[in-house]
Amino acid sequence: MMIAWTPDLTVTRSKRDEEIEDWATRLNDADLDGVVVWYPGDGSTRIEKPKALCAAELFNHQTHHRGQVHAMLTAAGAEPEPTNLSMLA
Repeated sequence: MMIAWTPDLTVTRSKRDEEIEDWATRLNDADLDGVVVWYPGDGSTRIEKPKALCAAELFNHQTHHRGQVHAMLTAAGAEPEPTNLSMLA
């Protein structure tokens, strides 16, 4: 299934980025103490991970997917905008 990018998706992505940034700026050390426990969608094995690791994974995984999109665009002949932080400042 292919999803076409629309202006609505751009707005939704921007709003979600703002929510994540707001959440991250309000975090303190106590918020990252402890563990997060969940069961996969299939209800199998219980998973338990440190909260700090889960927060770091949120940002790391976004980076992973953005890299995938950049590679796909490049392979399709597009010239994506720079993603290096030094180029964004």
